[in-house]
Amino acid sequence: MAAQVLARLKYRDGQREEIIVKVDNHLTSLISGINQLNASVSQLLSELVERENTRGDCAQGELVRGEEHKEDSDEEDEPEDSPTSEPQPPTKRTKTCKI
Repeated sequence: MAAQVLARLKYRDGQREEIIVKVDNHLTSLISGINQLNASVSQLLSELVERENTRGDCAQGELVRGEEHKEDSDEEDEPEDSPTSEPQPPTKRTKTCKI
């Protein structure tokens, strides 16, 4: 039984494109198919980026991806919790006796 792996791309204008790679029903064929699909998608996206760069899609007034978050964020001065710190149990209290 044959299978296939596929990738779907939706352009800004709504046009869609599918890249389909047929694979056999064993692991080495699946890995090879995924590698082939990855190469095809990378080539397609590289061509698309190059085409948009030469066309100048990032016109003045248009934000580059990621910049809208930087401009809208008012929390830049507040420190964020460190993701590397691990939660620790509360420290034990010792009872003191009053004499």
